[in-house]
Amino acid sequence: MAVAAGFFNAFWSALSKKLLEHLSAREFTMAFRIQTCLLLLPFAVFQWSWMTSWRWWAFTVASGVLEGGRIWLLTTGVKKDYYSTYAFYNLTPFFTVLAAPLLLSEPQPPILVLGGTLIALGAFIFHRLGRWSWPGLVGALFSTVAAILSKEALRAAPPLFFTFWSFLVGALALIPLEYLEPQGHKGRRRMNLRDWKGVLPVAFLSFIASILFYVALKYAPVSKINPLVRANLLFGFLFSYYLLKEKNGWKSKALGGGLIFAGLLLVAFA
Repeated sequence: MAVAAGFFNAFWSALSKKLLEHLSAREFTMAFRIQTCLLLLPFAVFQWSWMTSWRWWAFTVASGVLEGGRIWLLTTGVKKDYYSTYAFYNLTPFFTVLAAPLLLSEPQPPILVLGGTLIALGAFIFHRLGRWSWPGLVGALFSTVAAILSKEALRAAPPLFFTFWSFLVGALALIPLEYLEPQGHKGRRRMNLRDWKGVLPVAFLSFIASILFYVALKYAPVSKINPLVRANLLFGFLFSYYLLKEKNGWKSKALGGGLIFAGLLLVAFA
């Protein structure tokens, strides 16, 4: 399920590239998060659970804010430097296999750490790191912490109920970010109905990926799920090559992809 979530994440990422040509990172992220929430709502109602624990709400709100911030950072960085941003962002597996076992008392065999390290190293080679990317690095930290907080919240709630509320918080948290976004990163024009319709296919793919990811996270260790979802790098290479016609640098991508694949196998069987 985590690998399948990586496939759908890579698919919506490829489709979002054209939308980001005229929408700001905040506009795009808010629109597709809101639409994803609406798609999740019927499933959340089906799994509805009246949660009164302040601890559950604290974890859910915190993970939602970090998830929203992660997407905003990622799209902001991608608009400036695609390759460096993704290289740093995909340090997530390395951070996760180090932090999650310590904070959640999950097993931490050496083969798991090696797998996460290979995925992160492969990501650097895959994206031909050119320069430092703060959005990518901070986004990786946000992703790691959000996954750990989500795992804690999922202990006391059905996965789709939690996902709906977490995504809703993330969408609302993105509204004030419009005032923090640099002028040069803002959209070329204000969003219109056509833009919202254009975001819908992306939101639908995100909706499927979210169901797969959070159901998997409910029943499996964070230190395995977060690295496995990085299979999106391999799927992303196929989409960039065949869908976006980006055929330059295939040698570095092949080498990086090989390391990522080896890391995925180690994590899967750790």
